[in-house]
Amino acid sequence: MTVQRTAFDEVPSALVDSSGHRTILLDGAMATFLHQVGVPVGTVVERLNVERPEQVRHVHRAYIQAGSTLIQTNTFGANRSVLARSGLDVASVVEFNRSGAKLALEAAGEDAKVLGTVGPALSFASPHIETLSENQLRAVFREQMEALLGEPVFGLILETFAELETMLVALDVARSLTDKPVIANLSPDEVGVTRDGYPLAEALGHLHTAGAAAVGLNCKLGPNGILRSYEQMQRLPDILYTAVPNAGILQLEESEYSYKGNASYFAATLAQMHRLGVQLLGGCCGTTPQHIAALRDVLKTECRDGGPALPSVGAVSPAHETNSLVTVKNAADRTETPSGLLQRVQRETTVIVELDPPKTLQVHRFLQGAKALSAAGADYITLADNSLGSIRISNMAMAALLKQSGVEPLVHVTCRDRNLIGQQSHLMGLHALGVHHVLLVTGDPSRFGDLPGATSVYDVSSIELTKMVKRLNAGIGFSGVAMDPPANFVVGTSFNPHVRHLDKALERLRRKIEAGADFVMTQPVFEERLVERLALATKEYGVPVFVGVMPLVSWRNASFLHHEVPGIQIPEHVLNRMANCSPDRATDEGMAIAKATIDEIRDHFRGVYLVTPFLRYSLTVELTTYIKGQQA
Repeated sequence: MTVQRTAFDEVPSALVDSSGHRTILLDGAMATFLHQVGVPVGTVVERLNVERPEQVRHVHRAYIQAGSTLIQTNTFGANRSVLARSGLDVASVVEFNRSGAKLALEAAGEDAKVLGTVGPALSFASPHIETLSENQLRAVFREQMEALLGEPVFGLILETFAELETMLVALDVARSLTDKPVIANLSPDEVGVTRDGYPLAEALGHLHTAGAAAVGLNCKLGPNGILRSYEQMQRLPDILYTAVPNAGILQLEESEYSYKGNASYFAATLAQMHRLGVQLLGGCCGTTPQHIAALRDVLKTECRDGGPALPSVGAVSPAHETNSLVTVKNAADRTETPSGLLQRVQRETTVIVELDPPKTLQVHRFLQGAKALSAAGADYITLADNSLGSIRISNMAMAALLKQSGVEPLVHVTCRDRNLIGQQSHLMGLHALGVHHVLLVTGDPSRFGDLPGATSVYDVSSIELTKMVKRLNAGIGFSGVAMDPPANFVVGTSFNPHVRHLDKALERLRRKIEAGADFVMTQPVFEERLVERLALATKEYGVPVFVGVMPLVSWRNASFLHHEVPGIQIPEHVLNRMANCSPDRATDEGMAIAKATIDEIRDHFRGVYLVTPFLRYSLTVELTTYIKGQQA
């Protein structure tokens, strides 16, 4: 049974363009918004339907005032499987769902319609830990849906399902219970494919055929990832599509989780989806009424003018300004490990180039790029260790291949993936391969990456690991047992200057250096003024600093990096330069910005750290040649 597009004609909408096409605004996040206004992280927010109903009702009204005309009940995790994992009595299922539906209906009044929200019964992060049979899954979904449909909701929304097969089970249960509209939103881990391997266009087609009134994507991929998915997907005219992304990518800063991406960026990116024909738009984790209001305003402009609004780079918060720049003297008992890198950077400008290991077993292009960079004069090729939790070929293996090719590797080592036994073993393996240069990083939590249910180890922090690697250099293993001969590692540490409190970040950097870090590599910077501030802040640290540079390749690339990638901030004037540049000139503009930044770096530092975008090594080859040519 296929429900027709007209199912949503009852939903009020002020967003109607000159051709009569209607766009419907859903609401934004419930749980993360409640956390922002004081509800502790870890609270089962569905309990608030009973214990603090006014707070939930207030969130609903805030979204309606922002422009939402189709709101969701606060019942995402109100099924017996999820509640049991939280230690709650499964008898709460009916109470939480009926109360959630009543609250949303009271808040909506005549201004909006209400969808009963159903999340996956299996853990989104770790579905492999579940042992529910299909019949058990059906029973879990049926219990929750019957409770929601016991109130006069407009329909149901099934959201954040990573796998098509589980979604089809939930949709079949819904269709057996009601002929009301059902929205089915998948939440894949990767652009273009579900977790169980179905191409997205095919998966959404299956859901449409199975009776979903609207189909689409929500949550994890963020605005840019969902936009890319729709751009790559062949869309059919008889299907009503939805887009409900997170505000951005989840990040951890100063022990607090947040979503990077402001309301203007969110609205501008969803407006691009609207131009692709996506007609149901809203927000997931990290979004607020401000995000929905910004989206409403952009879409009103488009509908009124009968055409797309101009792209917006979004409101850019200025870099955190502080006069509290920390300077420290090098530890008196510090001994410098003999090293080609440390010696070279004292004499001349030294270039480190990051080239990410492949995500597949195809290594030819990576090795080709590494050789081209080395031929251009790159001193070291640095390899990340599954950054952002994205699975790639072991950087130890790729480093060994580089050594065989005569290219010197600098390997990242993260605290996330190995306990201390594996960590020392890994380091000893690197040393045996002749890899002596390492960058020690704490690492992004697994929940950010390809396998959000994978365990993040974190036996130690990067500061503690630095001390332990220095002990290896002194001939002492992690357990205290003597190790003969001693290791000869040269230890790097990372620094992110794009933080709210630069003084705190500098204090942490000081502690890393006191722990024994031999050199520093920064996140990419995009303006000369920040380079000068870094020089002032780090001049007394006594170690070489390699300042990061990443060439921008398009306005969209710049906007994505600024709004969604943790640890990167691009100043407004640079974003505007990229926004105002024609697409065929964008890469040249990005290279010009990178070269200007490099010129400023060379006025203050002898170390440059180039980050290769999308394995487009020709760009970092050109920048390496530019640096080395200036030096000649």
